[in-house]
Amino acid sequence: MINKQLRKIKYLLIRLFRIKSNAHSIAVGFTVGSLMNFVPSFGLGPLLSAASAKLVRANTLAGFIGGLSFLWLFPLFFYLNVIIGELFIPIDVFELEESLGDTEEAIEASFQVGKAFLFGMVINLVVFGLVIYLLSYMMIRKYRSEVLQLICQKWEVSKPR
Repeated sequence: MINKQLRKIKYLLIRLFRIKSNAHSIAVGFTVGSLMNFVPSFGLGPLLSAASAKLVRANTLAGFIGGLSFLWLFPLFFYLNVIIGELFIPIDVFELEESLGDTEEAIEASFQVGKAFLFGMVINLVVFGLVIYLLSYMMIRKYRSEVLQLICQKWEVSKPR
């Protein structure tokens, strides 16, 4: 099982670093695709990643690869949105527990959690977007051939049985 996942990762990395486009277009596509994992997309994340990369005139294949790369981290990103949003818009947990009986208070409490989630999502999109863009741009611009050589020649993954 682990070898199968490692082979998929190796394949995606080879596809990403072999794209014949400029480093900026690839990095923007990969970044936009990766950031779609912070947004609840109800299973359409990889398709929305490619579409959003096309929308910002970046490389769509890099967007699709970026969407697939961090797909398994979606639950962590979702939780991180709530945690970061709660730092700026505090959620009163005791008030949430008390409001379970009254419908109007429950709706207000859910709006409070939703505001914290959206605020955290925007902050995470900006911060992680800058970090992912800078790292991917540097890797593609400066170390594309070295990374490809490392992946293709030195990283051996046995075939799954």
